[in-house]
Amino acid sequence: MTLSTVIPDWRPTSVNPDAHRRVATVLGLAILLTTAAELFYLVVWGMVLFPDGSLPGKLAWTLTCGLAMGSVMGAMTLILAEPRQSRAAAFWIAAGTVALVGSYCAWLCSRIDARFDYFGGPEHGALFVASGVIPAVIGGLLYAWLLYGRSGPPSNPS
Repeated sequence: MTLSTVIPDWRPTSVNPDAHRRVATVLGLAILLTTAAELFYLVVWGMVLFPDGSLPGKLAWTLTCGLAMGSVMGAMTLILAEPRQSRAAAFWIAAGTVALVGSYCAWLCSRIDARFDYFGGPEHGALFVASGVIPAVIGGLLYAWLLYGRSGPPSNPS
């Protein structure tokens, strides 16, 4: 059984290469920024400040979080910000998305680290969360500016 037998009028349509490029840009930028931030945390928190613990475990956590957070942030940006007519609205939605997801992840990771003690979360929980929330807000502004700043995409037609 093929899709054309289930939906008789179904025909593959041509794909807009610009739309694919935009999806790759939004997702790729989010994943790049979050993975870079996570690698910075790995070096500072996981190797310099708190070198004890499993380095392979820390690396797996770092790469998983970078990919997962970036994917969620990018997908939410595509769903919530990209359809907006206004660059300003898209900017603030994208920045808010990164700040919200990043802040939630900082809190969630502090709870997980309380068990694993890879990054000093049990002893320095408030600092652990703050070091995730503040960069999430600043990173959200950077992400939004890179996507919707001066040279961002023009308004989407209805």
